[in-house]
Parts: sequence; structure tokens; C-alpha cells
Amino acid sequence: MGAVSMGGFSGLLGAIVFLALGVTELAVVQRFVYPALRWRYEEAKVTGTQGLDPRSIMMALRVQSLVILPLLGFLLGAMIG
Repeated sequence: MGAVSMGGFSGLLGAIVFLALGVTELAVVQRFVYPALRWRYEEAKVTGTQGLDPRSIMMALRVQSLVILPLLGFLLGAMIG
């Protein structure tokens, strides 16, 4: 066996735990942070000083929460178990 055995129960458990953390993070940001970002963006569009669209920020957060975190949890779980 190698130093890191890919897969197994611990890898799957790590992925599920990190996915749950990612979904929780996404829900909190969607509920409490995104409305303020959207409001400020719309207000800044009137003056022409808007920056990055909040939708692109949320898309990056979705990728991080639903793809990258579970992969990281899978790898960490496999290393620990």
C-alpha cells in the first residue's frame, strides 16, 4: 500500500463532512451576505462605480463549497484513515 490509500470509508466520511460544511457556508452567505452585496452593487450601478458582479462571487463560492471542499475532505479523510 502507498502512503495515502485513496477511497475507503474514511475518505467518504471526510467528503460528506466537508460537503455539509460547504452547504452550511453557502446557505449562511446566501442568506446574510448576498443581499447586502447585491444591494450595494445595484446602488453603485447608478453612479457607475460598480465592481465585480455578486453573481460571479456566488458562483465561485458555490464551486468552492460544493466541489473543492468535498474533494479536500475526501483527501484528508483518506490520509487520516
